[in-house]
Amino acid sequence: MTLDEVRSYLRIDTDVEDNFLNELIDSSQIYIDSCTGEGYKSDEKAAKLASLLQKKLISDLYENRSTTVPDKTKQDKIVTTILDKLSSYEVVL
Repeated sequence: MTLDEVRSYLRIDTDVEDNFLNELIDSSQIYIDSCTGEGYKSDEKAAKLASLLQKKLISDLYENRSTTVPDKTKQDKIVTTILDKLSSYEVVL
């Protein structure tokens, strides 16, 4: 995931928050890989799903800059489903 892709996805025209966006790119990739492993990276369709998930995570983190989660926050089924799907891939050596 590149900074330009994230800026385009979030519709950000300035470079003022580039450092923050780069942190979100790195953190979201680490999150996905730690939840699923990296086996999905060898499958083109799974990699596209991971890219979509990463954009969603970055968007959520960008829009909701808080250290607290409201009590009535629901689990995101799309995120959960994609994480489950990506975790089913084996690492290809």
